[in-house]
Order: sequence, then structure tokens, then C-alpha cells
Amino acid sequence: MTTPTPASGPTPADAVLDISVRELRLMTGRVLLTTALPSGTVAAARDLVVTAETHGLDGLAGLLADLPALRAAHHRPVPDPDDPRAFRIPAGAGRPALATAADLLDLAVAGALTDGVARLAAPGTDWAVRALVPLAARHGVLLTLTPDSVTARTAPGGPATGPDAADLRALTHGVRVPAARWRQVVAEAELALTPDSPLSRTHAGDSVFGPGGEILAEAGEDEPAGVAS
Repeated sequence: MTTPTPASGPTPADAVLDISVRELRLMTGRVLLTTALPSGTVAAARDLVVTAETHGLDGLAGLLADLPALRAAHHRPVPDPDDPRAFRIPAGAGRPALATAADLLDLAVAGALTDGVARLAAPGTDWAVRALVPLAARHGVLLTLTPDSVTARTAPGGPATGPDAADLRALTHGVRVPAARWRQVVAEAELALTPDSPLSRTHAGDSVFGPGGEILAEAGEDEPAGVAS
């Protein structure tokens, strides 16, 4: 199911759109590309926001609220000075949990699968941390959250197989998002796009086109731009 990006124009204040998971992933990923998150972590953060949205945790609202802080700085997990095998997840004002939630998931899953149980200091009530519960289940790990910690244990039944009920519902029917919020997401996502210009209109993916539509060059991973095909 694919719902196109809403066109410009007036929309009722209480309007709700059914957004496909594909469109949700696409726009969320573009928004995250405009932040200070390391490029290698954008995909994991995107999946976390999408999971939060499909599981009723208002991931898009959380992302929009966290954008100023995400664009200002990024905070990685840091080693615990008292335990060389442990890490601390930065928390506090101005440090959104989304910035390190994907790292938290990796550490929790690795700790649980290695030692059977792992406990990390993290804001368990934050929407981004709560969204880790279904993601950890896919790895066979159960998470217990408290306001200041996350405890990970191996699941007796092993990794969850296939999409859960919330994922299946979203894949089948889409995700209901307030129209005003989706417009804001789209506006933020467009900041990641190249501004329209005569030069930008000569490009389409890896191909550079001439005024008559002919391909002048290919700019793939192994072929530099400007090399004639």
C-alpha cells in the first residue's frame, strides 16, 4: 500500500492520512540525513523511528521534537571508567535518547546473548528506548525497562519469527498519521534534497543527461563523474 505525499493546499485540522511503511521509511531516513547522526547509524535510527510509529509510540512526533538537539550534536556510548567491559549511554537535557538508542540495542543484545543477562543505564521511559523492545525480540532478547535502566535477557523461545501483530497491521493497512504532522515531516525531509537548478536537472541517479535527453556520462561507484559512457 502506497500513499503519495499529500499535495499542497488546505487540509482539515483533524485529517489523518494512511501512510505506507515504505513511504514512512523513506521520509524518516531523509529527515535523519539532515541531522548530526553519523551516516553509518542513520539506517538503524530510521528503523527505530518507524518501529516506534508502527507500535503506537508516536515515533514521528518524537523525531520532530528531537530534531533541534539531533542537528546540534551527537553523543556516542562511552566506556565506564569503573568497568572496562561496560558502557554508559549519555542522557540528560539536550541529549535525545534517539541519538544512542541503536547503540543501546546493540550493546543489550550482545550482552544478553553473551552472558545471559545485561543491564545498562539508560532512560527506559523515553519513546526511543521503548521502541527497542520489539526490535530486541527479533534477536531473541527480552528487554525490561525502568526509568533509569534497561535489562536484557535471552528469550526462552529464541528470536521472534516474522512480523509481530503491529508490524503486520502496518504493512497491510499502512500507518495512520495526522496530516499536519506528516506535512511537517515532509518539509523537514525536503531539506535533504538537492536544490533545483539547471545543473541539478542534468542528473538522474547515476546518469548525467544532455539537453536532448541523451546520456553524457555515468557517475557510478566505480566510475567518476564526467567519464563518457
